[in-house]
Amino acid sequence: MVPGIHMEAQPLQVTASYSYEETKKRPTVAVIGCGPGGMFFLHAIATRRRTMEEAGDVKGLERLPDVTVFERSSSPGGVWKTDREFKDYGTGKKKKSDCANMYEALWTNGAKENFEFFDYTFEEHFGVALPAYMPRQLVLEYFMARVTRKNPNFFDNVYFDTTVVSVKYDDTISKFIVVTRDNHSQLFASVEYDKCIWAAGENGRPNIPNAIECLLKSGSFLGKRIHSSNVGNFKEDVQGKRIILIGDAYSAEDLALQAIKLGVERIYIISRSGLGVASYMSEWPHDKVEVISEVMPSSVIQGGHGIQFKGLEYNCELDK
Repeated sequence: MVPGIHMEAQPLQVTASYSYEETKKRPTVAVIGCGPGGMFFLHAIATRRRTMEEAGDVKGLERLPDVTVFERSSSPGGVWKTDREFKDYGTGKKKKSDCANMYEALWTNGAKENFEFFDYTFEEHFGVALPAYMPRQLVLEYFMARVTRKNPNFFDNVYFDTTVVSVKYDDTISKFIVVTRDNHSQLFASVEYDKCIWAAGENGRPNIPNAIECLLKSGSFLGKRIHSSNVGNFKEDVQGKRIILIGDAYSAEDLALQAIKLGVERIYIISRSGLGVASYMSEWPHDKVEVISEVMPSSVIQGGHGIQFKGLEYNCELDK
């Protein structure tokens, strides 16, 4: 057991309070992550609670779970945020987050109609017609408004700045033991829950292939390396420069178009398969993009200023 404090699960009360005896009967649920998944689970519970209260369904309210959400950052939104720094309360200094966040100017690659909510439409929120594809900032605004419009204190009982250190299921007591660390005080807490939900998605950390990272480091590549989730001052990074984008999926297409707007000199998109959306672009603005398929980085050349590539025969079966 991690040394620290043992406490009872803290129930998330959204619209009503209940006695201790009533609370004991209800299952406790820990939710890891307060991005869209965590927010919308809380919203579903709050909506169900409101409906039961209006109907006077006391038995249903007694069975409704008490939910506690843990979020290691200081605000909700998950990867839809663009925050890239956080305060280290141990040193008082700012550090770069190791979480994957979307870049400021990202636009969705799926039509907005595919994620419009039945209980809060785009027309209700924005009041104007919108394009089929939306910028990141407006999507996050819409998500946040949906969960807070009927409850401005919706996030009051979410444990922000709290890192989940470990989760283990204990067969002897039929409960999940969730160990957390407060990012401010660095104190640990061990809490028991009936259920545990992973709501942090699969994109919590930037995914950089080890082979490529090792190649660039061992070859002393002098250029700047940036993961798409860490794009900050993109204009400074690309203006007047020749850049390589490794991968030909939606992020490559999006970033290539933005780099052109910001004055990039030349863009090379490198693809193993040639099957990504960027590879199907028949034309690029100002003819500044060249897509090179079925190649992989092989060595660093020109004293750290260049990268050599070698051809490969792509086998989609090996990627499954």
